[in-house]
Amino acid sequence: MHEWTWRDWNDPDGGVIRLWGTVATVILPRALRPRDDWDGVAFLLTYEEVEVWDEEDAMEKRSRGALTKLAIEGGGDFARMLERMLQLDLLKAGRFPDPEPRRLFNLAEKGELPYYFVEPDTTDDEWVEYLEATADEAARLSRMPGHLFARRSWRKALKEALKDSSPPKGVAAEEADQLAYAAALSTAWWRRSETMYNPDLRRRRDLRLAARLRGSLASLRDTGISSPVLMVPLAQAWTSDFLAILKEEPDPEPFVASRAED
Repeated sequence: MHEWTWRDWNDPDGGVIRLWGTVATVILPRALRPRDDWDGVAFLLTYEEVEVWDEEDAMEKRSRGALTKLAIEGGGDFARMLERMLQLDLLKAGRFPDPEPRRLFNLAEKGELPYYFVEPDTTDDEWVEYLEATADEAARLSRMPGHLFARRSWRKALKEALKDSSPPKGVAAEEADQLAYAAALSTAWWRRSETMYNPDLRRRRDLRLAARLRGSLASLRDTGISSPVLMVPLAQAWTSDFLAILKEEPDPEPFVASRAED
């Protein structure tokens, strides 16, 4: 079942990691956005994403919808998702940069709140080894017969995601139905993307990111906030699995804000 609210994990060392599931490329209505009672925000991305967002913003200002068109022309599951998203006339969908993570980043900057990009960069040898392993796995899977039936696999993934989908409360019925369908599309795309990693690689990734989130929360506590709330936007379909990883309490990895807390 898709969740239309956030999930809090209480760190035993103090503070809260708040997981908020988003729907890819969709601007969510105010009624579904989290409260503004958080002390910092963390993204499961590299800091280079800021530059990507800026470039996407600039491209969209020059030609509205250009990035959506390019993504669709590129084909694949992401294109299939976008094509269907654009048919939802009551939603603001198919938007770039991804609206909700970008909005939270802008709020943090405006409010001078700390933000964290917790995915390691390529100066991190352990992470580079992980990236090489994922590339090898993706190459292996691309040679398997199942890869030749991508459209069939997409339809199956969407069918399963629709079974898990439910309309959110607090918005008009027709809009809620379209949001439920958009969430199913986003979930189908996410699940298909995740099939490019074996379970060991997914767990390796999630444990590392969770450790760095705990480190980010620790840095918030170091600013003098006794019980800080760290907001974490992530794919709605990823939320439950990631919460389960946090509950394993991986050791915090020291990590400082991408923006200084001053």
